[in-house]
Amino acid sequence: MFEIVKTVFLLSCIGTGITLILLLIKPFTVRKLSARWQYFVWLAVAVCMIIPVWKMIPARDAQRLTPYFAQVQTEQEGAKNSQSEPQTVVIEDTPMEYREITIRSKGIRIYDIISYVWLGGACLFLAFAFGSYFIFLVRKKKSSMDMEGNETFENIKQELNIKRKIRIRISNDTASPMLVGVFFPVIYLPGRPIDETAEKMIFRHELTHYKHKDLIFKWFSLVVNAVHWFNPFAYLVSANISEACEVACDMSVIKDMTEQEQKIYMNTILDLVQKKKRRE
Repeated sequence: MFEIVKTVFLLSCIGTGITLILLLIKPFTVRKLSARWQYFVWLAVAVCMIIPVWKMIPARDAQRLTPYFAQVQTEQEGAKNSQSEPQTVVIEDTPMEYREITIRSKGIRIYDIISYVWLGGACLFLAFAFGSYFIFLVRKKKSSMDMEGNETFENIKQELNIKRKIRIRISNDTASPMLVGVFFPVIYLPGRPIDETAEKMIFRHELTHYKHKDLIFKWFSLVVNAVHWFNPFAYLVSANISEACEVACDMSVIKDMTEQEQKIYMNTILDLVQKKKRRE
């Protein structure tokens, strides 16, 4: 498993380097690249942090490396057999991660400890994320009720060519509209009254998220975070993906609007954000 851990650490270093470069040139890219392209760039960083491209290229030196590791393994086994009392065994000329420490007559390899710490952290991260999400869905379902036959919603679905059934639920526990559920999508709306114009803007925003498959990309970002839970730059990548996602969605929604409609849309979004902050 340590080979996996080494690959993860290398991918983490690559992702950190790319993230630093992108953060340095962000003032330039914000002006020159569209919101959609910025979104794709940060998603590409996440892909670079999860897929070891170099492993897809046949290594010419693979056969030369194999005898070396075989020799290391033989030396380790010989050293273990030659020790009659518990003590620290260090094999000369062996990389640190392949050295072995004998404690109470039981061999514990340093790279095994590193591997288990990484795996445990990743599992805890995912368990917390999925557990929190499950509790969130249960709470939302209990505090909401279905909205049926919304003509505005159906018209926008037709405009965006969305045929999938998407439910709408009204929740008193919701500060601002949100789309949840990759397999069974649901749009949650606040329980307070919303005028027809604002409702139209909200539906267009959330349905654009669905059409762009943004929920899938956000879950992918979370998996990357879980793999690189030890790296603070992984959280920066995730935050930038989320930010670029929202901006790209807004730009997609207003691209065919008149100037007056754009103002209404932005005022609607700002109003919802302010109400959410006050509720928090």
